[in-house]
Amino acid sequence: MFLYRILLYLCILLPLCLALPAKADSPGARQLHEQGLRLKLSGRLQEAEERFTAAIKANRSYAAPYIELANLYRLQQQPETAKQQLLLLLEQHAEHSEALATLAEIFFEQKGYEDALAYAFRAREQGAPHMNSIIGLSYSFLDHPEEAVKALELALLEEPDHPVLLCRIARLHAQAENYKESLIYYEKALKADSTAAGVYYESGMMHFNMKNYKNAAGAFEQAARMGHPGNADLYVNLGLAQLKQSAYDDAIRNLHAALSLRPKDIQIMQNLANAYYKKQDYAQAAVQWNNILMQQPMNAFAMFMLGKSYICSGEVAKGQVICDQALLLQ
Repeated sequence: MFLYRILLYLCILLPLCLALPAKADSPGARQLHEQGLRLKLSGRLQEAEERFTAAIKANRSYAAPYIELANLYRLQQQPETAKQQLLLLLEQHAEHSEALATLAEIFFEQKGYEDALAYAFRAREQGAPHMNSIIGLSYSFLDHPEEAVKALELALLEEPDHPVLLCRIARLHAQAENYKESLIYYEKALKADSTAAGVYYESGMMHFNMKNYKNAAGAFEQAARMGHPGNADLYVNLGLAQLKQSAYDDAIRNLHAALSLRPKDIQIMQNLANAYYKKQDYAQAAVQWNNILMQQPMNAFAMFMLGKSYICSGEVAKGQVICDQALLLQ
């Protein structure tokens, strides 16, 4: 009888307990998440982190606070902690598109391109936008140019005027020595951003490789006007483009500028000597060929051109002797 009374008591009491309302001071996951958002917007990041963490504890299957917490850690330059939150979310929702996409972004930023690819492919399957750019750029850095171009072309369908994507495709075509196709993308990139000094310089190299020397010189000059560093490479390539057009004074000026930055560069010295020779300034050409021979006494070509420079300047006998010496070195 006593046991019967206990069971009867429990049958009456248990439904009443289940019907009691939750305590007013125990907010749910959604409410905690919303509080965290407000705190984040007001710059109170520590308190926001606490609210998001509490929201996850209140409901581990509620995705939003995981994402916000990961973004908060990214904002605080804590990518590993951000990744941990996203991986915890994927334990609850294995194909959560935003979690997959954010992991792809973090791995890409950390130069973990293989992991970035894996998560970006999964995110793309779930409909996450802009994953083709991560896929294409990751393939590019992993030296898979064909796959990179395919993905970047798809990325351009989403962002047709994105200069970074356009330049990356241009460079991939340039690496394959497909200069004409490369130049098309460089020109599109310049339409998207007409102030990009580096893009002008790279497009100039495509023109140069295609033997469009006038366009190449114009692109190099525009690169300099837009603030491209005045380094030896810029001056050399500009000088050579001018030399190809027989603009000898301009070529000599730029090659001297390049040589001042790399004073022992034999290739620059040789181009400068050649510019003087073609200008028919044989005395200066001889000076430059002599400068090369001071560094490379057995350079047969420089010795032969030195002899020819003397011959053309009127010192025929001296020049002939030097040419004969050069022929013996070959």
